[in-house]
Amino acid sequence: MTSVKELAEQVRQSDQRAFNKLFDLLWEPMFGYAASLIQDETAAQDLQQEVWIDYWKRRENIQTDNIKAYLYKAMRYKCYNYLRNNKIPDAHLELAETIGVEPAISANADVLDLNFRIDKILASLPQRCQEIFLLSRINELSNKEISQTLNISQRTVENQISLALRRLKKDLEIIRMFLCL
Repeated sequence: MTSVKELAEQVRQSDQRAFNKLFDLLWEPMFGYAASLIQDETAAQDLQQEVWIDYWKRRENIQTDNIKAYLYKAMRYKCYNYLRNNKIPDAHLELAETIGVEPAISANADVLDLNFRIDKILASLPQRCQEIFLLSRINELSNKEISQTLNISQRTVENQISLALRRLKKDLEIIRMFLCL
C-alpha cells in the first residue's frame, strides 16, 4: 500500500489516480472534522470540495512532507472563515477586546478557537458568576440593574464581574503565550 506521503508526491507530479486515492483516504475524516466544526453538513461538503480543488490547483507548490496536516489546516481555515462570515456572535469578539486580548490571536483563523475557549472558560465559572457576567457583558445591563434583578448588592456584582474578567484574562493570556511561540 502506498503511503500518504508517497501519494502526495505523486499528486505533486500531477498524478490524477494518486489524487483520487488520497481523496478517498482522507475525504471521510476531513468531512467529519469540518462538519463537527461548523455544524452544517452541506456547507462542510462545499468547504471540503474547495480545499481539494485548491490543493489540486496548487499541487506543484505544496510541500508533501505532511500533506495530511496541510489539508486539515486548510480545512480548519475554510471552516473558520465560514463561521466568521456566518455565525460568530459579535458579543464574543467584543468580549475579547474588553479583556485585552491582543491581535496575536488573529481575527481570521483563530476566532472560532477563541469563541470556544471563552465559552469553556465561562462554563467553568461558578453558576452565579456566569449569570452576572453574561448579564453584564452579553445583555449589557449595568451593575445597578443586575443587582436589582438578582436582588444582590452592587458590590457583589462588581466582585463577580471582576472574578470572571480575571479568570478570562489569565486563561487567555496562557493561550496567547502559546500562539506567540
